[in-house]
Amino acid sequence: MKKSIEFDWPLLPGSISTAESQCGKETCACRRKSSPQLHGVYYRWTGSINGKRTTKTISKEDALECKRRIQSFRKLQTQIQNLLREGIVSAPWTSR
Repeated sequence: MKKSIEFDWPLLPGSISTAESQCGKETCACRRKSSPQLHGVYYRWTGSINGKRTTKTISKEDALECKRRIQSFRKLQTQIQNLLREGIVSAPWTSR
């Protein structure tokens, strides 16, 4: 029986996160002790580039596209794992 894999291209491994932060100005609203107003929201992609863990700050629009590509990548990974699982179950030594 022939199986096929379907996925949306392009793919992207990694994850998207968000962060807010304080700046270096002592008088900035982000430095207040009670209810600071942090800068951000900043969007970040974290993944591996040439074997090195990397984080890149990206725009909100890029983050949405990255999320779509990451979902496609994870869907492909799941399909491959399912096919491998089926291959082990139906391995030649199991029919003897």
